[in-house]
Amino acid sequence: MSHSMLGVALLVGLTAAGATTVAAPVAPKPAVFVACDVVLNVDDPDPKGLNVRAAPNAKTGNVIGVLKPDGDWTEVHVVGNSGGWLKIDHAETIDDDAPDGERSVFKGEGWVHVSKLGISELYVGDGTVIRNRPAPDGAALLKLDTPDKEPKSTRVIGCNGHYIQIEFDGKTGWTRDWCTNERTTCS
Repeated sequence: MSHSMLGVALLVGLTAAGATTVAAPVAPKPAVFVACDVVLNVDDPDPKGLNVRAAPNAKTGNVIGVLKPDGDWTEVHVVGNSGGWLKIDHAETIDDDAPDGERSVFKGEGWVHVSKLGISELYVGDGTVIRNRPAPDGAALLKLDTPDKEPKSTRVIGCNGHYIQIEFDGKTGWTRDWCTNERTTCS
């Protein structure tokens, strides 16, 4: 009898005799990377600033930059999304004393946790549509055609292409329309 047949016979014999088998541990699935092209605000209350990491992991991603609260507010350009982390390629602080009103505070690729980024508001001009998927033909979950219809709570939870995924009033949806300007209503 071959060694593999002997192993199978032994396993069958042990199982039949009442021994329990232990399944091999299943490795976690790696997070999927989704490309994005959106601008979001830094929304981190830590006075020390928001850490930008080399990898999408707080334990293994070394800090490669810090977006310190300076000027009026800081915007980041997000190029990807993976497992609760957003990949950025640059950040600017909005500052009236800077040339053109902006100052570059980070260049290069890095990762920030999605919980540290946000938007100013959802209502934009002619209105904002929140859809069930990141596509123009996605079913409309909510149409904001006046500022008073804006959800009570909104937080960014991801992105895909030119869409952000948001959690709003206990629901989730996708939109291409939002405001990051802290001074205006973007109307």
